[in-house]
Amino acid sequence: MRETLSGLARLERDPAPFLERANIPPELLELPFARVSRTQFQTLVHLLMDELDDEMMGHLARPMRRGSFVFLCRASLFGALSLHVVLARWVKVQRLLTDEIQLSFRREGNVGWLRLTGPSGAGHDTLTFLPMVHFKSLHILASWLVGERIRLSGVAFSGPRPAHGDEYARLFPGEVCFGAPVSAMGIPVQYLERGVSQDVDNLNQFLRAAPGNLLWQYRSIDLLSDKVRVLLRDALPRHLDIVQAADALGFSQRTLHRKLISEGTNFQEIKDGLRRDIAIDCLDHSRLSIEEIAEQIGFSDAATFYRAFKTWTGVAPGMYRRRTLKT
Repeated sequence: MRETLSGLARLERDPAPFLERANIPPELLELPFARVSRTQFQTLVHLLMDELDDEMMGHLARPMRRGSFVFLCRASLFGALSLHVVLARWVKVQRLLTDEIQLSFRREGNVGWLRLTGPSGAGHDTLTFLPMVHFKSLHILASWLVGERIRLSGVAFSGPRPAHGDEYARLFPGEVCFGAPVSAMGIPVQYLERGVSQDVDNLNQFLRAAPGNLLWQYRSIDLLSDKVRVLLRDALPRHLDIVQAADALGFSQRTLHRKLISEGTNFQEIKDGLRRDIAIDCLDHSRLSIEEIAEQIGFSDAATFYRAFKTWTGVAPGMYRRRTLKT
């Protein structure tokens, strides 16, 4: 969210009105590990794009007007027989929209590399944010076109590793690195040779959900990690360990662990993320005491919850609530 809002600084625009309309307390910007909901963030992105008439939300000197992504999708997909053709067209068509960003696509051995450079003189935020937006959008679109979440050969960013660098591993299924000579995303050739399973008519429905569906992972089927999260949520305040969860889902403990690792997560990470998200929601939107929240999400006592919450967010639960209540 901070990276997204940094485009307003280029325009000397105050972020406060956008945050207020998206129902995001400005105080959260001061908390190093604070979270906002998908709905809040998606609303913020829509507001920025619509108000600025710029799908890059102020991160370029010249805006990419609303409708640019739709134009790119339609022009790249029409009559294309393979993912390789779609991506090669995308690079050519984008040149019609902006010369601040140079995007190239080249097959090298068993990998097709999308490389992005520019804009010149960009700050550290832009060096990471713009490639992230382009690569994530293209990854989601490519996965939708072939009907499978594409496992990438790797993603590199020329900018320095941000404070929240670990979150990039959630966005991109593949090795992620920072401080590279050039920003690049590698797609294995077996995906590039696939015929596209979607057409321009199906594209209309996909685009109606944009940009929200471009912010999250593409899922052709439900992920096992989602099923584990629902299982743990429904069991609260009762505690389930991995053995009990595996048994409820019809797996052995080893199989469940292996499958979760293949989705880029693990049981403890899902469990911590669920309890963190519920705790934040309760602190933001309920009058429950710290002790009641701890009990609701399955902690044995408030002290244990206090330590866990400080690990998750960098501040104590009482301090988190006081900062958000200021707004």
